[in-house]
Amino acid sequence: MWRQRHRRHNRIAADEVQVTELVAETAEGYIALWRYLLSIDRTRTVVTEFSAIDEPLWWLVNEPRALNAATADALWVRLVNVPEALAARQYSAEVDLVLEVTDNLVPQNAGRWRLTANRDGAAQCSATAEAPDLTCDVADLGAAYLGGTPISTLAGAGRIRELRPGAIRSAARAFTWAFAPSTIDVF
Repeated sequence: MWRQRHRRHNRIAADEVQVTELVAETAEGYIALWRYLLSIDRTRTVVTEFSAIDEPLWWLVNEPRALNAATADALWVRLVNVPEALAARQYSAEVDLVLEVTDNLVPQNAGRWRLTANRDGAAQCSATAEAPDLTCDVADLGAAYLGGTPISTLAGAGRIRELRPGAIRSAARAFTWAFAPSTIDVF
């Protein structure tokens, strides 16, 4: 979705193309859409508000710094049912961890949860009394949930604590994803 705003600069056409949403099923389609948008007659600038942090557009242009990109908050996750959320998610690697989660707002989230995922990424999560491998607050689990904030980064900041050696590495592998989470709209 896009629109063209007609503008002039020193009596010369300097239109602006405003891209509201760009979604393509294939890489070829994505490239074709951007090539079209960047070649619209009379256009001096193309503006888009929402792009992923790993947007392929960076690699389509000759000078990525000319994109004048900036980052801002746009996607927040708050887990309201930890075991269901963790079981519903796909994982990038096999994992078998016990997470001890604190949550001052939703008491049902607090506790120890055993997360297991097979090599296909399918997962199960249930309450357990076993010793925890990792401990964190639900906010930090939410930050890692979509795969955009590495668990190792949260551990480096002291927000996730490793109680069993190797648990951070195992969780980091499992929680990563092929694409950075992003939103094409503010909600």
